This record gives sequence, structure tokens and C-alpha cells, in this order.
Amino acid sequence: MEINITLTFFVASVLVLALMVGFSLLAYRVFMNRLLKEKQLQYQKEIAYQKKLLQQNIEIQEKERERIAVLLHDEVGNKLNVLSIWLTNPEAWGTDRLKEVVSKQFPSLIESTRTISHRLYPVNFEAFGLILSLENLIHNIDDSLAVNLIIKHVYNPRELAFEVQVYRIVQEFLSNVLKHSGASQFDIHIKDEKYGLALLLADNGSGIDLDKIERGMGLRNIELRLKSLNAHFKWKSQPNKGVRLIILLPKK
Repeated sequence: MEINITLTFFVASVLVLALMVGFSLLAYRVFMNRLLKEKQLQYQKEIAYQKKLLQQNIEIQEKERERIAVLLHDEVGNKLNVLSIWLTNPEAWGTDRLKEVVSKQFPSLIESTRTISHRLYPVNFEAFGLILSLENLIHNIDDSLAVNLIIKHVYNPRELAFEVQVYRIVQEFLSNVLKHSGASQFDIHIKDEKYGLALLLADNGSGIDLDKIERGMGLRNIELRLKSLNAHFKWKSQPNKGVRLIILLPKK
């Protein structure tokens, strides 16, 4: 009798253990399936995000090409047409008027060419680096806007591609300030920390409503560059109190 009870208890224990193992395996399988689905979904989101970034990048490049084409046509092409008309007119040769036209058009033509060239790639950037290139950019700004470059701690030079992106971000922000803000002052704060590079770009212009404003090409261009650098950033603005962009570029 005792043997039968023991045997029954043993069989019951084995069944319970088998059920527990089976349940554990089932739960594990459900967990793994869920995990795989989540990873697959995350992967699909990442692919979609990368495609979106690529499309935005293509759009920005096309807009930039269009803008340069307009500059070439309006600034360079028109000036060359004016010079061509005067220089191909034999009656104008040797006149004071021709000398006046040439003396005015050539400096303007050279400046337009330099501006377009600088938009394509900052001149001597490889030799000067980020800080000197920013100082050169500031030097060429009209006196109506006071631009301050404030550097905290010693700046440690980065890779060329990284510095060009940072330069373009500042340049694009500055371009928006000049075109739209009505500001009288623009500050560029650069702080080189052990955890990364911190920037604060701020103007004292009219400001923007961040909840309502549609991201134009300028802001989208800035944000796309920041995302390509894996930057943490935040816009801050209030009406008539300017715009601030806080950026942290972590070390790799």
C-alpha cells in the first residue's frame, strides 16, 4: 500500500514537473516571439527613419543647388551680361562711361563669386579650422548685426567633417537671423567639455512660436545636420525675446 502511495506521489510530481517545464517553455517561446517582433518593428522604424533622413538630405541638397543656381544667374550672369554688352560695343571703347561700368562691375563680380564659393565650401577651412573660420564668417557680417563669439575653455580641434557640419549649423542659423529675426545681436557660445562640445546660439530678435511655426528649409537643414551628428538639441523662444538653440555634441 505504501509503495502504491509513493508511486502515485512520484507520478504526480513528475506530471507537475512536466507541466511546469512545459509552461516555462511555452512562456519562454511567447517571450522570444514577442522580443523578435519588437526587434523587427524597431528595425523597420530605423529603416524608415533612415529613409526619411536620406530624403530630407536629398531635398536640402536640391534646394541648395537651386539657390546657388539662382545666385549664379542673378549675381554673376547678369553682371557678365552687362559687361558683355559694353565690351562688345565699339562705340563705348575708351569712353569714361565704360571705365566707370567696368570699375563697378568687376569688384561686385569678384565678391559674388567669392560668396558663392564660400557657400559651397568655406575657403581655407582645412588650414584654419572651425574657430578661425567662424571668426572670418563673423568678420564679413554687416555692422547692423553685432555678432559675438564666446569660447569657454580651450577648444580641441575635431575631425574636418565634424567641424564643417558645426560651421554649417552656425552659418545657417546666422543666415536665418539676418533674413527673418530683425535682431541687433547674435551670440555664439562654444564650450569644450570632457563629455562633449556644447554650443548655444542666441539672437535678440522677434522670436518664433515653436508650437505653430512650420519648419522651413533653414530650420530643417539645421536639425538634419544635428541629427547626423547624433546631437542633443533644444529650441527655446518667446515672442520679441529672440531664439536660442542649445546643442550638445557628445564625444564618440
